[in-house]
Amino acid sequence: MTFENFVCWKLDMIRQVMNVEATQTANHLFLATHHPIAMYRQDSIKALSQKEYDEAQFLKDFLGENDFAFVPVLGETGTGKSHLIRWLQANIKSTDRRKVLLIPRIGTNLKDIIEKILNIAEFEVDKLDEYRKRLNQSSRTFTDKGAREQLLNNLAFQVGINGQHTRAKLADEETQEYLIENLPALLYDNFFREHLLRDGKIIHRLVIHTLGYQYTIEDINERREFSIEDLPLNILAIQKAGEKAREFYSLLINDEDIQKQTVTWLNDNLDPAITQVLNFGREDLQQLMREVRETLAEKNIELVLLIEDFAKLQGIDREVLEAVLAKPQQGENKQLCAIRTALACTTGYFKNLIDTVQQRVTFSVNLNIDTVGEKSLITQDDIQVFVARYLNAVRLKEQDIENWANSQNRDEIVSACSKCEHSHACHTGFGHVEGMGLYPFNSKALEQMFGRVNPDEFNPRILIRDVLKYTLENSIDDIENGRFPSVTLGEHFGNMKLGKKSRLDIQAKDPQNTKRREIFLDLWDDSNELCNLSPEVHTAFNLPLLDVKTKPREIQQITPQPLPRPVTPSVVEPPGEYLVQEIPETLTKKLEILDSWNNQGELPDAIAKDIRELLFPAIIEKIEWDSEMLLKGSFVGSGKLVQQRNLIFYNPKVKRGTYSGIVLSLPLNPDKELTETAYIFEGILKYNYYKNWKFPDGDRYFRIYAKYLERWSQYVVEKIRLYPRESGEPWNPVPAAVELLAISATMAGYPTNTLENLINSLFIDLDKNDDTTRAYSWKKLFDTFSLKRNREALLDIVKSRIACTKGSNSTFQIIDAIQIIEPLEKVRKYWQPQEQIPEDVRDKFPELQKVRQQVDELLEKAIQEEYERQLDIYQRLISELGEYFQTKDVIQAIKDAMAAAQDAGVFDGNFEDMINVLNLFMPRAIKNYIKTMKQIQAEQTIPETNILKILEYLGKDYQKVDSNSSEFLYQINHFLNASILKAKTRIAELERPDGVNVESGYQSFCEGLANLRSLMNEIKGDTPCS
Repeated sequence: MTFENFVCWKLDMIRQVMNVEATQTANHLFLATHHPIAMYRQDSIKALSQKEYDEAQFLKDFLGENDFAFVPVLGETGTGKSHLIRWLQANIKSTDRRKVLLIPRIGTNLKDIIEKILNIAEFEVDKLDEYRKRLNQSSRTFTDKGAREQLLNNLAFQVGINGQHTRAKLADEETQEYLIENLPALLYDNFFREHLLRDGKIIHRLVIHTLGYQYTIEDINERREFSIEDLPLNILAIQKAGEKAREFYSLLINDEDIQKQTVTWLNDNLDPAITQVLNFGREDLQQLMREVRETLAEKNIELVLLIEDFAKLQGIDREVLEAVLAKPQQGENKQLCAIRTALACTTGYFKNLIDTVQQRVTFSVNLNIDTVGEKSLITQDDIQVFVARYLNAVRLKEQDIENWANSQNRDEIVSACSKCEHSHACHTGFGHVEGMGLYPFNSKALEQMFGRVNPDEFNPRILIRDVLKYTLENSIDDIENGRFPSVTLGEHFGNMKLGKKSRLDIQAKDPQNTKRREIFLDLWDDSNELCNLSPEVHTAFNLPLLDVKTKPREIQQITPQPLPRPVTPSVVEPPGEYLVQEIPETLTKKLEILDSWNNQGELPDAIAKDIRELLFPAIIEKIEWDSEMLLKGSFVGSGKLVQQRNLIFYNPKVKRGTYSGIVLSLPLNPDKELTETAYIFEGILKYNYYKNWKFPDGDRYFRIYAKYLERWSQYVVEKIRLYPRESGEPWNPVPAAVELLAISATMAGYPTNTLENLINSLFIDLDKNDDTTRAYSWKKLFDTFSLKRNREALLDIVKSRIACTKGSNSTFQIIDAIQIIEPLEKVRKYWQPQEQIPEDVRDKFPELQKVRQQVDELLEKAIQEEYERQLDIYQRLISELGEYFQTKDVIQAIKDAMAAAQDAGVFDGNFEDMINVLNLFMPRAIKNYIKTMKQIQAEQTIPETNILKILEYLGKDYQKVDSNSSEFLYQINHFLNASILKAKTRIAELERPDGVNVESGYQSFCEGLANLRSLMNEIKGDTPCS
């Protein structure tokens, strides 16, 4: 049987093995097609150096970190990022001491991701059921249409006046206020909602992302967000919309800047809107992630989190990041479990994350492969090895692959060609890799086809989808009927490179197969001439040999080679050739003095100064300030805790001076480390002279220097955390400062009803309200809080120990919320500080101690006095107006009384001034005030209630309500009393014996007075007089 018209692959296996856009490949098929991925490692995201790397070393390094690893796997779409993450999962097994959680990229929504997190949490049954019940409410409650409606409603709420706006702020505050006031009208309007809720629009896509299922791969380079194209800018018949929505729309369609600002404002508020659909707020997610890690830590279980596509987490990505970036050791807070995170992310998406996240990576793996230096990481041999495994998989029976995958020995999968009668002819003509044939491709075809559909960096998904899958799926009929390669195949790969002469020769020599032969020579050869290839290839494709030269066979067996071991990472130039040059006399003398110092001699100040100026910056730069959640600017510098002058050196015969702050005395252990330390100092001085490490023994100097630099930098970090206790026992000042900041924010009237609001309020400036009417103790305590020196000191304690900055920017961008949640939860129960400030640190934190002392002395007294003051105002208001008065009726009654008094001629005062007094009467504010006072009274009726619990009620700013209400009552009572007195005086005058028409006048004024009294009593809620 000849080797022609032969198809050895199965269509159903092609779709299972090569469907890179659809559902997750089964594990046995994944293993059968896996080929080591070429990659390089970067020790920081912005590092220019690229180090050749491989999977085995990646796995070793990932698991080799002590108790924390955060590794992004970066690359453009289709480079194999999720494939590498899945390979990690296949090689890291869950055990009693390790939980491995894979977040797949396909067939998973946000709800499923949270469910997966719950499943590995090791929670008690009650807590697990409570979380699941809340989570399941979101899916049971909503249909697809209902979920879209709810998400749009949530977004309308978040962009409006009552939204959280915790991460949202426009540069133009005026525009922001305008959008807060007007944008919700557009989102709530039924006419515009019809457009926003349509299939395929951003709201629909976000609902699928949150609650639905996506069974095809999405290549997300940026977050799923609104764009200007998503705005309803081309809608006709807007007269059907509401008036306020039309007004906003008219401005929107005519102002490009408003369009951009609208899109920004919508996107800034997307995350809270999404989490509301899940029935999980940001605070809930933070608590869940914290409890998961605390629970696993209690059971000494490590968590390995593997995320195939970080874009799948949009909506909860920031909360997940905060959780995975937290180091296990949390000071006095509960310990968190060890965690290793590897996440796949497109390069563009990752660049959009804040710099602090990028800066805190352990290392990164990059699959955007082209070259490292001048060396290509992907060769044509690599591509043939890659292809051969996929071709072999589609030829085998799936059961055979599954049996192999489940066997104890999986070293090499069997080749489907081993039992094929055509294997010799096939491999002779087309080539093979370890017995796995490349048919219907040869090496040239793979190179030509792939180069045309993927001219840029190596992209395995394009190779599988656009070369292998396309060719195999569409060639079966053509091969069986002798029409391969077809015109359609040529059109698919396009860009024919065959020259005019060659095409004319083909037309003359083979007019019956002109098009097929052109495509054949264009793709399966690259010589740009009419020639025959191997006879076996011609037979297979039903193309006759011509009377032209036959090209010699270039088939060679490809043996897969393991990827080269990675080069040891280096932060400096390699030693290379030694620079042999004469050392100047001044340096020679310094080296001799270091020899003497190593032998217990003295180290002169001049040499110590040179070494200090070179070594101190290196130690400071070695510290990963963001990873340690420490603000460098708060600790390093003149007058700060860590100063260059405090780097001192062992001098046995010299008495140490007095130093303020942390002292780093080298060597740390003079008895054991003096020689190596002296050797390091010698190397530093030589490096400063040569400006590199390319001098004799430079590599050895550097290795010892690098080892000790790590140790010295960690010593500084440890001392920062221990400072300033003389006992050496750790004490974290953050909880004590957080409590005081929370109390001050509550007194200032900031919303603290939720933990999230309370966290935000810690860092907001204290706008000193008009407190002239406040109780004396209240004012005195608040003045202590708002004093600039005190507040800055408290904020610095917190921010310097829990925050990361954005690059060189001093503004912090991410905080370690775990450090502040526990003290906030404690203090908000009774608004009384719970943390004790040890005596031996009080002089080191004078502002903290002073503020705490004032709180201990004044807080309870301030609350009691302020409560009594506001209660007095409230009682006077109720006594005058009644408990259930209607403000509209009160104002109308007073106006009627004023009119009646004016008609009766007994109005006393200025009528316009009285109208102004009425305008100061703020109905809504007074109602809110009365509601708050009722809540306070209700709290006070509970026997065990502590007076401190009412702090958050008293902190609300009702000072203007107090003063205006008092002025209102005074002026109205004055008017009533003066008018009644005037009426009585007039009546008395009319009753005099010489009064004119006393009887009729008396009767008239009595009636007027009765009406007036009736109106007055109506205002006070009394029974009208008759």
